[in-house]
Order: sequence, then structure tokens, then C-alpha cells
Amino acid sequence: MRYGTRAENINFKKERKKVIMANKKVEIMIDDVRLVAELYVDDAPIICNMILNNPGQRAIIQHAKLNGQLFFGTLPYACGFENQCRGGDLKTFDLAYYPPRNQLCFLYGVGTDEPLPISRIGRIVEGMEAMQVVGIKNWLKQGSMMTITGEVE
Repeated sequence: MRYGTRAENINFKKERKKVIMANKKVEIMIDDVRLVAELYVDDAPIICNMILNNPGQRAIIQHAKLNGQLFFGTLPYACGFENQCRGGDLKTFDLAYYPPRNQLCFLYGVGTDEPLPISRIGRIVEGMEAMQVVGIKNWLKQGSMMTITGEVE
């Protein structure tokens, strides 16, 4: 079996990285509120595929009160950063993942100028107004239940 030269292997890896994967949508329920997020599978393939490949995953929602209008659920997905940006660079309705604490983060309004890195993995595309209500509700009393239902069209 021939493995190729080092230069051939490097070129193969570069070509493989050029493969563009289509973004995928996932349904997320928070209590009785339905959200649909478009996941940036091409920019954050490891994190997005961990979410897509584990439907039914549940987490308790907490509010990140020091980070502006952001709430999160802690998931059992250990990984590194992908599509990294500063937390302060997130836009309203961005979906992010904070690998040091395994947190799936939802920015429902104004964030803070957070310098710590975070992985931007998608965007909420359905249920934005309802997501804002969830954020306010969990600001006042944390504990809503999040369920990642699975991939949708």
C-alpha cells in the first residue's frame, strides 16, 4: 500500500478542507417554545455534528446575567473552539458554543463587550420573538428545560 509523499498528503488535506457542507437546521424546544436554528456545519463541523447526532439531549436553561441578554444550557459535548470569535462580537439571535463549560448559548438581545473567545455555530431562524420571552423569563427565574429535538428541513 502506497501512502504518498509528504507534499501529496498536505495537498490532499488542503483539498479535503475545501469540501463545503450544507448548513443544517435543528429544532430546539425550550419548555413549550419551538426554536429552529441554522447550524453552520461548514464552519463548526465537530460541534454542529455533535448536536445533530444526539437528538433528545436535554439541559436546564440558565441566564448568563453578567453577559447581557444571553442564556445557555450545558451539554455533555467536550470539544475545542471552532469558528472562534470574541463573545462581544456575537449578534442578536446568534447561536454559540462555549467549549470550556460545554454551554450552548443563545443571544436574544444585547450582549456585552466580552473579550473571551466563543464558537459561533449558527443562528436562530424561527421563533426569535418567543426566544426573547424565554430569555426574560429565565432572567427572572431560571430553570426552563431545553430539548434538542433533532434535524428539520
